[in-house]
Amino acid sequence: MNAVIYFSLSKDLNSKRIASTYDGDIFELVNNEKKRKGKGINMFVYGYKTMINKDVDFDVPDIDFDRYDNIVLVSPVWAGKVNLFMKKYLEKVPFKNKKAIIVGSCDGGYKNYFKSYEGLLDESNKVIEEVIYVKGEKK
Repeated sequence: MNAVIYFSLSKDLNSKRIASTYDGDIFELVNNEKKRKGKGINMFVYGYKTMINKDVDFDVPDIDFDRYDNIVLVSPVWAGKVNLFMKKYLEKVPFKNKKAIIVGSCDGGYKNYFKSYEGLLDESNKVIEEVIYVKGEKK
């Protein structure tokens, strides 16, 4: 069974839409940060926070990882990397001995996205698939 964990900030909720395509229980990382208007402002603020590894405020879903074989991680790509909310979640809530599927959503510029997960997942986990969606299309 899959636990699908996602974070979405865009008005189109691309990561939420992508997460819903996976079978399993879906969990959202809910942003408690100040809401900003405008995609450009959000991209700048969160891109900067991602680059300097700043803490962010979000709700951490309570997941019993013993119930799941696979963990699907769905998030937007920020500054070419895993977004800060997903990164901070993985630092706070490690899971072990699972198969992981890493899924990113972006408008482009994802060259280092999958590499940015290195060190965030426990070594006992095995990444079985890496998927990227560019402008809503699976590549």
